[in-house]
This record gives sequence, C-alpha cells and structure tokens, in this order.
Amino acid sequence: MSEIPVEKPIIISKSRNNTGAYSLEFRQKVVNRAIELGNVSRACREFNLSTSMVHLWVKSYNKGGLEALTPKSRRPHHQPKRTSNWIIDKIKLFKKDKPEVGASQLSDHLKRNESIDLSASTIRKIMRKYNLPDGDAGYAESSFYVKGDKNKQLEQSVEKELSEWERFSRPHPNDLWQMDIMSFYIRDAHKVYLITALDDCSRMIVSWGLFKEQTADNVLEVLKSGLIRHGAPKEILTDQGAQFKHWGGVTQFEKLLKKLEVSHITARSHHPQTCGKIEAYHKTLHRELIDKEFFISQEQACEKIGRYVEHYNYARTHSSLEGFTPSDRYYNIIEAVKKYIDDFKVPTTDAETLNIGKGSKLYLIGKVLGSDIRVQELGGQVSIYVNNNLFKEINLVHSSQV
Repeated sequence: MSEIPVEKPIIISKSRNNTGAYSLEFRQKVVNRAIELGNVSRACREFNLSTSMVHLWVKSYNKGGLEALTPKSRRPHHQPKRTSNWIIDKIKLFKKDKPEVGASQLSDHLKRNESIDLSASTIRKIMRKYNLPDGDAGYAESSFYVKGDKNKQLEQSVEKELSEWERFSRPHPNDLWQMDIMSFYIRDAHKVYLITALDDCSRMIVSWGLFKEQTADNVLEVLKSGLIRHGAPKEILTDQGAQFKHWGGVTQFEKLLKKLEVSHITARSHHPQTCGKIEAYHKTLHRELIDKEFFISQEQACEKIGRYVEHYNYARTHSSLEGFTPSDRYYNIIEAVKKYIDDFKVPTTDAETLNIGKGSKLYLIGKVLGSDIRVQELGGQVSIYVNNNLFKEINLVHSSQV
C-alpha cells in the first residue's frame, strides 16, 4: 500500500471576532477540509488547531449545519449585577451636559442628589465602554502667574501646596470668609471684575458681584450684601489689594470691619496658597462656565454666573466636603442628607430595579426658620417635607395636562 503523501499546510487567516472566537468563515473552511480529507487529525495539523475543538465543530456541523457553527456570545444571558440601563442613560446625559466632570465627582453627585450609590470605578468602566470623556484624566490645573517671578519658580510648588492648604478649614460656618477679585473679558467688549466672598468652613459663596471696575465701593457692596444675607463673620481673609488694605492709611473696607468687630487677615505678598479655597473656586468657575460660554454682555454674564453660584452652593458636590454640597455644610444638615440617602437608596442593578423600581430624586434639603425642609420627586409627584412630615404634594404631570 502506497504511502499517502504529506500535503503542505493551507495558510488561512484565523480571523476572530470581538470576543476572540474564530469566525464562521474560518470554522467552515476547517470543517470542509476535515470532511474532504476524511481525517480530522490531519486537518488539525494543517490549521494548527486542537483535535477536540475541530471534532466538536464537525459534530456540530453534521447535526445542525452552518447555523450550528456560528460563534456563540460568551456573555451570560442574565446579568443580575449589571448596572441598569436607565442609570447608564442618566450618566450619558450628564456627561453630555458637563463633559469636564470626572467619575469621582459624578459618583458623589449621583449619591447626594439622587440616592444612587454607584462607585467611581463602575462609572469609569461605563465611560470607557461608551467612549465618554473622563474629566478626572483630562483636566489639569492651570499654573499660577506671580508678578516678579519671571522664571516661574513658584509655579512648581504652588499646586502641591494649594491642595495641602485646602485641607485646613475653620470648624464652623462664618468663622472666616475669604474675599478675592478675578477678572475676565466679555467677548469682543470689555474687561469685567468678579468680586467673591466665600465661607472657609463650607466653601459656600456668601456673596458676589460683577463690575466694570475693581473699586473699593464695589468691594464694599459685595461685603454688605453678604452681611445682610448671612450675618457678620468673625474674620475675613483677603490679599493685599488696595481695595482691602492700603499702607498709606485705613481703607473704607477696614473701617467697616472694625465697626463690626470683624478681624481682618491679609495674605503675605506673592503667596496665593493662603487664599487657596477662593483661588480654587475661581479656577473651577473658569473651567466649568467662563471658558465654555460666549458672553455677549455683562448682563448675560451676571445671569449665567448667578445660576452657576446657585448650582455650586446647593447642587454641586465637593470632594473636600466628603461628597456633599457647600450648603449642606453651611446649614449643618449633612446628617439629615445622610439619613435621606440611607432611607431612599435607589436600586442600581437590573434585578433590583425590577423588584423595587427607580426610586425618588432629591432636589433640596435645607433649613428655614430652624426647620428641616426637604423637596423630593417621584414619577412627577413633588413632595415637600417639614421636619420629616409631609407638608404638601404637587402632581406636575397632572398640572401640565390641565
């Protein structure tokens, strides 16, 4: 009996799909070759494949044809721990509106405002899967510029020191306010000056104003507005700008503070770390609003900044506040917010959503005349609670149809 000549291997690309499985076209060629040779082992050697796998392909083909050879997804049919689609859609929508927000801040936002307890690592995986920009990775603090520091030697240490200085804060609201002035341009128009007062303990913006000039009168206007709304702090920290302190005499700003028995602390020259919290706030305002908007007038800029300040104070979570908002700390309601989050925790997986539902959304927790006020929404039904007792319900869905 003559010896069967050994044939040269057939070179065929082992193309695979996204899951790593061999393509249907490749499987079909291997099976056809095995049937043609009448010997599975020889086909395996030609294609450098395992015998058990090709035997399985041939068996499947003989039993069910080409359909039986089609690669099956390795993904499980049932994923009880998979994040619910409605939460994924919420993350997509949020990132579309605020692409600069990173996974950590988004995790805090969902937990504080909507009782959705989703870790930053899970959110980061969702961002990668759906090609959403990661604000944590894409944002880098801009450098400080200090007059007289041509070599910018200070810039190498300012960012590091700023984060360290921010960790220290006064224990109670109104212990210390920080005030500072920031400038920017109304596009194709003129330069404007934003004067801001910030509470050191809570990062709450207690007063602000936008002006064409950085005069002492404008600084006093912002200060008086804050005093009327929040009362007088024990101390105020500023830089050595002429509006706050003048070496040739006493400024109107200092006279008012002395009359109110408020101590005035000034930062040393060329040391922006001292006023670190308000410096950081102005950077955040630039990144999240001023650099994104096209202001056509000072009036429009005032309106937009006003909306941002409300969002910053009452809705924007802060990492240094353990994921709570400035108003939570300022009004001493963090414990009340924690209780709400625990009592109304929203399901995050498909299985939990089917069993429990989507849960309610928290819009506001605050204090009015010493009473705890909570506003929450569920399916278009807005409920107002005073000291955890239901005060009033409003059906927005029904109202919009009337």
